[in-house]
Amino acid sequence: MIRFFLVFLSAASAFVGLIFLSTAHAHADLRKADITGEWSGKYICGQGVTALQLHIAKGQGKAITATFIFGPLPENPTVPNGAYQMRGTFDPATSRMKLSGIKWIKAPDGYIMVGLDGHLALTGEKITGVVPDLYGCTDFEVFRPSQLIS
Repeated sequence: MIRFFLVFLSAASAFVGLIFLSTAHAHADLRKADITGEWSGKYICGQGVTALQLHIAKGQGKAITATFIFGPLPENPTVPNGAYQMRGTFDPATSRMKLSGIKWIKAPDGYIMVGLDGHLALTGEKITGVVPDLYGCTDFEVFRPSQLIS
């Protein structure tokens, strides 16, 4: 009986240690989170739901730059195509991203640049947040493109 208890206690200790190490590893991965790359999704503003592509690049320190490309979706086909450059920050410790528009690449009549304030998901595959500017804007979500061939 004592032998059984000691074996059980050893196994339980190993299990708790394994959970601690995997949790610590997950937090270390979060701090190393990489937001750079291609993202696709949608955002909502006064014109309605709109396709969104982000191309995010790393700058110095927490600085990032991005290209914000927008256009129509099947549920809102009258949205024109447009694009502009953005600049902002990404903090890997909190997974928070903030971007502001700085220069038009292609400006449709009547459109303004909007910013993005979001968080990178723990998986690193999704960014969600708000479009903090006025003009009937609400939220956005973008995903990394799925790999068709691995």
